[in-house]
Amino acid sequence: MGSPALSRNRTTRRRFLQGAIAAGAALRWTTFVPASALGRGEKAAPSERVVTGIVGLGFGWQMLAEGPEVECVAVCDVRQERRDAAQQNLGGPRRCAAYNDFRELLARDDVDAVYIATPDHWHALVTIEAARAGKDVYCQKPLTRTIAEGQAVVDAVNRYGIVFQHGTQQRHDPKMLFGMELVRNGYIGDLRRVKIGSPRATGGGSTEPAPVPPGLDWDMWLGPAPWAPFTPQRIRSHDWYFISDYSLGYIAGWGVHHADSAQQGSGQDEVAGVIEVDARGQFEPGLFDNPFAWDMRYRFPNGVEWHWTDSSSGWEGRSPNQEGGNWNAAEYPMGILFEGTEGWVYTWRGQVDAHPKSLLDVKIGDGDKVRLVEPDGGPIPGFPECVKRRTGTCAPVEIAHRSTNLCSLGAISMILRRPLRWDAAREEFLDDEEANRLRSRAMREPWRI
Repeated sequence: MGSPALSRNRTTRRRFLQGAIAAGAALRWTTFVPASALGRGEKAAPSERVVTGIVGLGFGWQMLAEGPEVECVAVCDVRQERRDAAQQNLGGPRRCAAYNDFRELLARDDVDAVYIATPDHWHALVTIEAARAGKDVYCQKPLTRTIAEGQAVVDAVNRYGIVFQHGTQQRHDPKMLFGMELVRNGYIGDLRRVKIGSPRATGGGSTEPAPVPPGLDWDMWLGPAPWAPFTPQRIRSHDWYFISDYSLGYIAGWGVHHADSAQQGSGQDEVAGVIEVDARGQFEPGLFDNPFAWDMRYRFPNGVEWHWTDSSSGWEGRSPNQEGGNWNAAEYPMGILFEGTEGWVYTWRGQVDAHPKSLLDVKIGDGDKVRLVEPDGGPIPGFPECVKRRTGTCAPVEIAHRSTNLCSLGAISMILRRPLRWDAAREEFLDDEEANRLRSRAMREPWRI
């Protein structure tokens, strides 16, 4: 837990920031005027920036570190070449410190928030320690490696009252959100089915040990994961996604994006009831022991059914009207298809399609119960704005946990090769102790949550 002096300093700073942005700060989706619009150039004034540290120089760390409302003063990575390069990119040692151990970064009194882009097996530990230190957190997806870790993260975020955002950026995509508004407001009738296609993973991988390269703290990279001899593919992106000690695989490492959007579009963000899941996966021998292909079926308390497969269509979405977009095939193309009693809506990043086509001309207005974007068309505020305003983000920790859980349910069903019934309110499997034991994994000493 942070020291009393740290708590007092952070409270004073945040009260100052709250006063500086006036009474509108209480509104969750109030638009924050960027510094550039006020004639101050690309960067906000130093007193208006969120002082940030980066833990794990993985995917997208520059996205936050180089943002106009952020001042990045510290980076942390267990690979020296990565942290040295990032430090130089951010102005050198005089402007940005570099650490091997994330706890040293979290001990800094001047850091307001941290961006976490470590491998998945570290997400829970770093987030919980950051919350204890009073730091706000942007954590890349998926939230955690296990269900129990997710529960601990939710508890810590709420106990210490920090601002939290999950890296499910599709909740910022206006076209996807428009498509979901059509679904949620009944424009396709009653929702019956959701079909999801997300990228296929990779099988195989070499288990041949190799010398630990200079500048890599291998013991710290492994952290809470079981000890294993070093192999280059264990630390190479995206190869470590395919190793079960570090991740649930591409089901969560990529698929949580679509699980999260399908959950949002289905109105299941706050589901409480029994979810049925029956999932099967394809596995190959080798280092990569997570499934490389899958077929997962879910049934929610409201009767809506999901069918989620891996996609062999690559990274580009193809709507049901486009050649090759065969939504009756064994493998669905990339994207999410919502099927209702009176039509369908297809969403993918920057894309929305619908049947009937007239739905694309709908203007969501005051008569619609569900709004997922700004009423005035403005962008959903990003993490730095929410930190300044002390408001909730578009991807809060509870929703992050539920979305990640949906991936975990499929993974556990694949491991056990049988259907499961999940009590979403109690967060336990019904009448299945073997499945319940898979909600958590032991951590290697001295790490624990």
